[in-house]
Amino acid sequence: MITCKVSADVANMRGKSVLVFVRPQQAARDIRVYAWQVLDLSGGATASFVFDHSISVSVLTKGTGPVNPTESERVKITPGTLKIATRPAGLSPQLAPSSAGMAAARLTPEQAGVYNDTNPCLSLDCTWFVSGQAVATMPGVDWGMTCTFEYQPVLYFMIAAPLLEGENFTVQSLTGATPYPITLDTAELDVRVRRERGRWRFSFHSDWQED
Repeated sequence: MITCKVSADVANMRGKSVLVFVRPQQAARDIRVYAWQVLDLSGGATASFVFDHSISVSVLTKGTGPVNPTESERVKITPGTLKIATRPAGLSPQLAPSSAGMAAARLTPEQAGVYNDTNPCLSLDCTWFVSGQAVATMPGVDWGMTCTFEYQPVLYFMIAAPLLEGENFTVQSLTGATPYPITLDTAELDVRVRRERGRWRFSFHSDWQED
């Protein structure tokens, strides 16, 4: 587990927020990526958050007509394992473990996945979480399809205008973000936000660099 502190080393943030992303690897073009952390800092302020490598997933059904959208229980999942979405007694989807053989046939060791085996059939949206915070949603996972997720332990930092409610991004949106790879030696990370010659910049210092 890593504690990250982000400090605004400026007098005025000019109404901007600090966004932190975890980037899905080999993601489909229509995946919706979320700001994993949104830090609304004033000048001189410090915010902190915790990063760990845990992954969890839930599935959402949109419903039809008067039926409200329904989200399944969020369950933990590890790379190389697969969850099966089923509808016990025809109710809303539930996630249960698959066999090891089924997982090996559909995933690489680096991927986690969800297989849609709902009956009656439903199209699902799969939302993936890292450290308990939403990273991305893959919409429209139909019956018989497998939704996969993998990521590298890299945090991507960006300065942006305050987000609209429900705003999301594409993987391509992160091209201009500043990456910071998390190593196994890192327990604490200090990030400073500066503005120099009209450009926002991030500087990083981790505890292992002190040795």
